[in-house]
Amino acid sequence: MHQVTRSDLESVAHVCDALVERDHAIDPFCSRTAWQFSYHDAFSPERPLWYANDADSFVLLAENRNESLGSYWTPLEEMWGFGSPLVGSGAGELLASALKASERTVLLLGLPRDPARIAPLVHSLRDRFAFYETEATTRRVASLAGGIDAWLGRRSPNFRRNLRAAQRRVSAAGFAFRRVAHADWPREYARVLDVERRSWKGRSGRGTDSGPMRDFYAGMWPRLCAHGQLRLLFAEHDGEAIGYLHGGLVDGHFRGLQVAFDDEQRSLGLGNVLQFEMLEWLCEVGAGSYDMGSFSDYKTRWAEDGLTTFGLLIKPRGAARATRGSL
Repeated sequence: MHQVTRSDLESVAHVCDALVERDHAIDPFCSRTAWQFSYHDAFSPERPLWYANDADSFVLLAENRNESLGSYWTPLEEMWGFGSPLVGSGAGELLASALKASERTVLLLGLPRDPARIAPLVHSLRDRFAFYETEATTRRVASLAGGIDAWLGRRSPNFRRNLRAAQRRVSAAGFAFRRVAHADWPREYARVLDVERRSWKGRSGRGTDSGPMRDFYAGMWPRLCAHGQLRLLFAEHDGEAIGYLHGGLVDGHFRGLQVAFDDEQRSLGLGNVLQFEMLEWLCEVGAGSYDMGSFSDYKTRWAEDGLTTFGLLIKPRGAARATRGSL
């Protein structure tokens, strides 16, 4: 591992993304640089960055500090922990070599449930380090196998009935839907922010229209647009944007990012209709899955269990005496 600058990482972003594309065990969207770099830049751009790679694998970590752990390494995005900082089958060996040289504490997140991935770490470091598993994270992912009719067939009769009722209300109210795949991103992002300010989250001060979350997506959108990966859906009334849904499509896998609508339209069920309109669009272009993110009650009606990943805290044994739960 060697310390790198943010511009150093920019020069290898295409290499990192190509290796993520080849690693089918990890989160295919959140492990990419669009997600990881944008989070780092928006939330904690001052952190030192560390990187190692070979022809088939790479490790990318940021340096953090707190009172209990001191200086330690984490993924660049450590809030939700969806993406893996270890990419490729040889990434464990790269990290093990680095930890042998400098006994640092490391918090890994987004790791696949594959014992072979952490075996090089455990076997090489177990005499000098302790390992502690953290809580697993399961994404809710809608399978689009068979197209939109097959997806609807996997939903309950009550779900289908409620969705049809919402579609009738939205249609009767005069709404139209506009798909955007090649965005003039500053203009379209401004429209998204305008809707977000009128959503219930925006009105309560919890929206993505300000602070680091605004910068997070403002950093991600141009990266997605540059590769033709942004998918944006507007619900409009007389040309005015009333609702939106956006996300990224990579290799037939869509990762939903945000959905919101003007809170005054809550009774219509506009959020549900936006979700269905996006599903129809994805099925039309042959996408295979729609990742709705981590668990929430409403997502269980739209999607099934998808990729499950876990975290691993690795601590030098001298610093681990008071910690329980070692593997």
